Amino acid sequence: MLQQRYPQTVSQEYLANLGREKIKQALTETGEKRRYELQLVRQPRALQLPAGQLICEVELPRGLEFQGQMPVLIKAYVNDKFYRQITIYYRIGIYDKVLVAQHDLQLERALTTADFKVEERCLENPAADYLHDAKELQDRVPIRFIKSGSILTRDMLTTPIVVQSGAPVKLLTNVNGVEVVTDGIAMQRGRLGTYIRVRNARTGKMLRGKIRDANTVEIAG
Repeated sequence: MLQQRYPQTVSQEYLANLGREKIKQALTETGEKRRYELQLVRQPRALQLPAGQLICEVELPRGLEFQGQMPVLIKAYVNDKFYRQITIYYRIGIYDKVLVAQHDLQLERALTTADFKVEERCLENPAADYLHDAKELQDRVPIRFIKSGSILTRDMLTTPIVVQSGAPVKLLTNVNGVEVVTDGIAMQRGRLGTYIRVRNARTGKMLRGKIRDANTVEIAG
């Protein structure tokens, strides 16, 4: 009776499950708690192997990848001797409830509850700082045009402009521990906490200061 050369078979389903479990383990180790889906891009071929003790090692050669296809490398050893390796590919979809623009949002326009909705979405970049709560939009305006249906991220928004160029402002200076206030003119527009050029209304001297509120600029020391 002829001895079968490749008596062991590792099924397609078994290989696919090895890859799936490896990805799940990696996601757990990163602390990922959001819902996710794993899509096998292409079913691997079954492995035909010689007799002996079989060990399969599974690796993520490029780590977790959330854009495009992610390779999973499976190495098969028979009696501790490397025999064959295959690469299978998955797509990972991470889902979360996020704020989504209801319509086009214009630059610098104050936001209202009619401007957004909460939806569960598959995230293009799970590491991005997505917004989840309407409270995160308080006192924020778009820093650029935001297209309808876009998921809102923190870097899309900023504080509103509170000082316009040419506006009268109070210039606050600290002199030996004493706060001195003089009249000034803003030479640039700016947001809370940003630095702008100002002119002392009495002396005409050009200065640089930090916007403390809509009426006050603190002169840089």
